[in-house]
Amino acid sequence: MDETVRAARGGRADVVYVLLLVQVGAGLLAMLGELLFMGGNPLYALAPVTKAAVTLVFAALLVRGRRGALVAVAALQLLTLTGFALSALAGALPQLDFTPTLTGLITGLVLPVAVTMTCVRLLIEPEPEPAVPVGPAGAAVLPLAGPPAIAGPATAPGVVR
Repeated sequence: MDETVRAARGGRADVVYVLLLVQVGAGLLAMLGELLFMGGNPLYALAPVTKAAVTLVFAALLVRGRRGALVAVAALQLLTLTGFALSALAGALPQLDFTPTLTGLITGLVLPVAVTMTCVRLLIEPEPEPAVPVGPAGAAVLPLAGPPAIAGPATAPGVVR
């Protein structure tokens, strides 16, 4: 079985890629806020930067059509959901506090659920390959770049003004 799944531009894999970029951006922004309030201790940046780097690598592989990246992204999102659930459960203890915010709910709950569901859907039902027109010799016919040629009465057929 082929390990590569070719996805059309603008398909579900691109949607997952954008959602992962939003998640990484929000995570790095939260890390900067935490660094600001924790006195700039770089140990607080270790986990968010590592998670962002791993997520970006998997996102790049996913958009290139690697099936293994779909599984890895889904696993990473399930890990994020587990962390969110554990934080909420720990917040039930009187010594600890869990304050749900809109950003926290979006990045810790909504985005991971959406990304996981889309990855599972892509694993079950891959996107169809885009049709590539084939010329007479069996070679792929690529569209010409740029605007179409305008031929008027003053030019010969096939001559571009």
